[in-house]
Amino acid sequence: MRPARLLLQWLAAWSFLAFVLVFLRNGLAPDAVLLLQIEALWWGLGAGFGLSMILDALRRPQLKAITVHRILPHNVALGVENKACLNIANPFDHPLQMDVTEHVPETLVVPTLPLNIQFGPGECKSVQYPMTPVRRGRIRFGRTALRVNSRLRFWQWLIEAGHESEIRVYPNFSAIARLAPLGFERRVAQMGAHLMPRRDEGLAFHQLREFREGDALRQIDWKASARYAKAISREYQDERDQEMIFLLDCGRRLRNKDDTLSHFDHALNALLLTACIALRHGDAAGMMSFAGAPRWLSPVKGHGGINVLLKQLYDLHSSTENSDFLQAAQQLMQRRRKRALIILISNVREEDREDLISAVRLLKKQHQVVIASLREHFLDACLRKKVCDFDDALRYSGTAAFVAQRTKLLKKLRGEGVVIVDAEPQALHMHLVQAYLRMKRGGGAI
Repeated sequence: MRPARLLLQWLAAWSFLAFVLVFLRNGLAPDAVLLLQIEALWWGLGAGFGLSMILDALRRPQLKAITVHRILPHNVALGVENKACLNIANPFDHPLQMDVTEHVPETLVVPTLPLNIQFGPGECKSVQYPMTPVRRGRIRFGRTALRVNSRLRFWQWLIEAGHESEIRVYPNFSAIARLAPLGFERRVAQMGAHLMPRRDEGLAFHQLREFREGDALRQIDWKASARYAKAISREYQDERDQEMIFLLDCGRRLRNKDDTLSHFDHALNALLLTACIALRHGDAAGMMSFAGAPRWLSPVKGHGGINVLLKQLYDLHSSTENSDFLQAAQQLMQRRRKRALIILISNVREEDREDLISAVRLLKKQHQVVIASLREHFLDACLRKKVCDFDDALRYSGTAAFVAQRTKLLKKLRGEGVVIVDAEPQALHMHLVQAYLRMKRGGGAI
C-alpha cells in the first residue's frame, strides 16, 4: 500500500494552511477571534482528514478476487506491431479505478503502458495495448501488475493477478506469408526476381503432349509421333527432390547493423525466403549453424518444411566468436555425404582467404557450393562520397583498398567453381533467390 496522489494533495493543502497560521501568530493577524477560528478550522480539517485516511485504509476489499486474463497472439514477427488483450473483471459492488501494467523485458516495446482504467460495480472490461518485439526468441510475460485505488482514492494497493505467459518472436516472415497463396511464377515475380530462360529443357521428364509452335525439334518423341501419326513433344520440368543445406555463420561478422535489423537478421530472412521457394519447387532444405550456437537440421520437404525451419531458427542469434570455415566444412561433410547445394551465408574478407578456400575445396568434392556474402552498406557509401579534405582522402583510399582485396578474394572463389552472391543485406534475399533459380533453370541439376 502507498499514498495516492489525492492524499498527497490534501496533505500539501493542510500543510500550507499550517504555514498561514504561523504567519498570523507572528502578529500579522488583525483579529484574535479570526485567528482562533482559523486554528479551529485547521484542527477540524486535520481530524476529519486523518479519520478519513484511516477508514479508507481499513476498508480494503479482497483484491485477490480481481481476475485478469491475458490473450496474446500465437506467433509474432520481429519488428511487427501486434496487439495484446487483457480481460479484467471487477467483482465488487462498488466502482474501482486502477493502473494496469505488464512485466516485460526490454526486447518488447509497449509504449502505451501503464493503462488507467475505471470500472463500474461488477463490470468486466477488455483492453488492448500495442507491442513491438525488437529481438527474436522467447519473451516471457510476468503476472499483470495492478495498482488499485481505494474507495476515497487516498491509498493504492499493488497486487499481481493473472498468470505468466510466453510468446515466441520469429524472423519477419510476413513476406513468406504473402507469397504462400501465389503460384510459383508469381511468387518469384513478387520478390523482384526474374526466372531465367532454360538453357536446355531441364533434366526431369514431365509428360508427353502434342507438338506446339515454338517447341524445339529435339523435343519431338519420334516413336510416340509414329504411333499416334502426329507430332508429339516431350515436356520437361526443373529437377525436383534435390537437397539444399544452408551453412549459416553466427559469428561476429554478422553483428553489424545498417538499419533496424542486424546483418544476421537479414541473413535469416534471405535464408527463409530462399528455402520457401525451394520447398515450393519440390526440393528439400536444411541448415547448419557454426561460430556460435551449433544447430543442425536435416533437409526437410513439403509445405510444412518452412515451419520446421522457423522453429529451428527463431531464437538463434549471432555471437562474438570468430568463424572457422574449415571446421564448419569438416562437420558438414561428416553429417551429410549425399550431394547437395551448400549455401554458405557470411561476410567474407581478405583475412579469410586460406581458411575459406580450404573449406570450399573440401565441400566441392561432394557438393555444389554457393557463397552468399553480405556487403556492408557503408563501403559503397564511402566510395560514393565526395573527397573534400585529407581525412576524406585517407578514408577513401583505405576503403578502396579493402574493397579491392575483397573483390580479389571473390574472384578467386569463382575460379574454384563457386557461385558468388555479393549483395547489401537488404537485397540479399532477392539475389540469393535469383542465384538458386539460375542454377535450377540453367540445366536443372544441382
